[in-house]
Amino acid sequence: MDGMGFSFFKPKELPHPASLTFTLDQAGHAYDDGHVGLEPTSLTITEKRVAIIGLNGAGKSTLLGLLDGSLKASAGTVTIVGDDEHLDPASKHDLKRIDDLVGKVRREEIPNSFYRAKNISEAVSEALKKHKVPEGERLARIGNLFAHFNLAQVSKAKASELDSEKRHLLAIAVALSFNPSAIVADEPSKGLDEIGTAHVARALFSYDKQVIFATHDTDMIRRPEYAIDRTLVLDDHRIVFDGTPQDAVSFYEDLIRGKYKAAKAAAE
Repeated sequence: MDGMGFSFFKPKELPHPASLTFTLDQAGHAYDDGHVGLEPTSLTITEKRVAIIGLNGAGKSTLLGLLDGSLKASAGTVTIVGDDEHLDPASKHDLKRIDDLVGKVRREEIPNSFYRAKNISEAVSEALKKHKVPEGERLARIGNLFAHFNLAQVSKAKASELDSEKRHLLAIAVALSFNPSAIVADEPSKGLDEIGTAHVARALFSYDKQVIFATHDTDMIRRPEYAIDRTLVLDDHRIVFDGTPQDAVSFYEDLIRGKYKAAKAAAE
């Protein structure tokens, strides 16, 4: 209590919902150079595991950017709902809360500051420290995540010393270190061989979090042990199929065959 008789308390941290509802209402995005990343799209995602597939340039990364708040809708609206909170990524105030609730994974990308840290354990600890996470809790989170993602044996290594698989795993662990309600991941196993992909997928999907991710690995999304609930197929900057992984992959394979035949015919 200060001399004026008032007490000052640290604001209570808001709880993190178990999952989120993502809604696009005719939301689309055009980049500064004029090219369209995603046509106006209406979509609601509530499921725990949603895969997004499509050819390069189809609009997958743009859709993920709208979902996680890293891109602003240039048409329509995006809403993220968790418990009683209705958040708008276009609002700077809401965006700070979205950053707490939605973990972002961009392939094997980790913050540049990690490469300057003494080791990866210290790098994650410093990131959590900036978010006011107490030391004891920081150590517990890092220990649990590094054990889960098979990083414990390289916890004292520099980020630059990690192989590609370990960097992929670290990128996911970093996103999870803030205890988000959901993970939005853009090709979390890109560039890995079959074994590395399996290691990343098992680690990601065995963690009890809502995951929305883009991938080119159609075999992965059909594997029953990963329990993908729903798969979206994107083509030409719009959703062209929305259904089960098996049906979506069949549709996607037919789509690719059709494009190949059309290109071949045009070349003759």
